[in-house]
Amino acid sequence: MRKSTISVSIFIVTIIVLYATCTMVVNQGETGVLLNFGKPIKVITEPGIYFKFPYPFNSMNIIDARLIMLQPSPSEFLTADKKNLILENNVCYRIIDPIQYMKTVRNKKGLEIRLTDLLTSHTGLLLGNYELSDLVNIDPDQIKFEEMNQRLTQLMQENIQGLGIKVEKVFIKRIMLPFVNRHAVYQRMRAERDRIAKKYLAEGEEKAQKLRAEANRSSRIILAEAKRKATIVKGQAEAKAMKIYGETYQKNIEFYTFIRSLEAYKKIFNEKSTIILDEQSPLLKTLMSGGKR
Repeated sequence: MRKSTISVSIFIVTIIVLYATCTMVVNQGETGVLLNFGKPIKVITEPGIYFKFPYPFNSMNIIDARLIMLQPSPSEFLTADKKNLILENNVCYRIIDPIQYMKTVRNKKGLEIRLTDLLTSHTGLLLGNYELSDLVNIDPDQIKFEEMNQRLTQLMQENIQGLGIKVEKVFIKRIMLPFVNRHAVYQRMRAERDRIAKKYLAEGEEKAQKLRAEANRSSRIILAEAKRKATIVKGQAEAKAMKIYGETYQKNIEFYTFIRSLEAYKKIFNEKSTIILDEQSPLLKTLMSGGKR
């Protein structure tokens, strides 16, 4: 019984070891390259489990078959108008010939070094044909990013032949200014914004003056018209009052004269006034007679 158990265990371990050493797994999005003593002999593009001889007879190299994006470190370049810029580029590529890829660059690190060198060289030569205003401009129609991206893509596609890859797209991701140039650029941008602000302020002040002048003119017209109407109304009221006074005076002349005299005395005298009158004074006569004549 014990010998049987040992035999089964040995059989199971042998199966596991054979499976681990004699099979290879290719996942979705990967390409497998079967090597015979280090030499590529077969490319496997379909995902699945495949059998092979154990190492060192056969080995498997798994290569990423998806679209890969390379992001090199930013580099400094010189434009046609002698302006320094720091550009960050991206390269999108795909491995289409794994065997050629392994023969030329061996692995992903070697490929990235090769692509970075080519990209830096082509970007420097291409940027020498463009000015700073072609890359940084407030007018979108003046910016030539798309043209540069297309040209870079074309140059990279022409120079990677024989590497077993296909460059799908090259594009400028970001533009930065060197530290020594930032202050001057910011000062120029600030001056440009100040000029635009002053222009807007001057235009606003001109419109404000026109509005104030129009408002003052309108207010003077309104006030003059109001004064004219007020004068007419006041004249009519005074005429009506005089008419009422006249009609009242005609009804009782002596009483009206007496009241008017009292009003005059009230305005002339106060509590501290002292007067000396003659017996024939009209004022004394009015006070003493009660208005009778």
